[in-house]
Amino acid sequence: MLIALLLGMNMPWTAITAALDLIVLDFKDAGPCLDKVSYSLLIFFCGMFITVDGFNKTGITNTLWEFVEPYERVDSASGIAVLAVVVLVLSNLASNVPTVLLLGARVAASAAMISAADEKKAWLILAWVSTIAGNLSLLGSAAKLIVCEQARRAPNLGYTLTFWNHLKFGIPSTFIVTAIGLTLIR
Repeated sequence: MLIALLLGMNMPWTAITAALDLIVLDFKDAGPCLDKVSYSLLIFFCGMFITVDGFNKTGITNTLWEFVEPYERVDSASGIAVLAVVVLVLSNLASNVPTVLLLGARVAASAAMISAADEKKAWLILAWVSTIAGNLSLLGSAAKLIVCEQARRAPNLGYTLTFWNHLKFGIPSTFIVTAIGLTLIR
């Protein structure tokens, strides 16, 4: 699958083909594997993407972007800070994947009006901050939701990580690592 992706092949079809190949080559009953699927998380993600698409169609995102866009120019430190704060907040309200889906094209188009180098820089900032923003709260990262769900369901552990317990570590780590990364992006 990695080779197909590196060759530039279509990502969704590559993933589906790899999954089907593994199913065919395994020759085992799929029941035990399907028992491990977290259907609540699948429903959560389906709902999240439907909600993001619906929210995007309301026009609210365009209105908010028109308000923020003049302040988030990636050719200045204050603009980078504004963009980082917007991405941090949205990533923790809607999770990082929907944030990138909502902002990606807008951020790139805004930066492209400055220069091609700034467009690349904007994508790097969006990628960096949305990734690190996932450390702030439980909602900030899809991977973290999966880990929390698996820890809660683990037969020998049954650990439930609360929102507030996570914030104790999430707040300092997010702000420190985000600041360090932003200084390295040129």
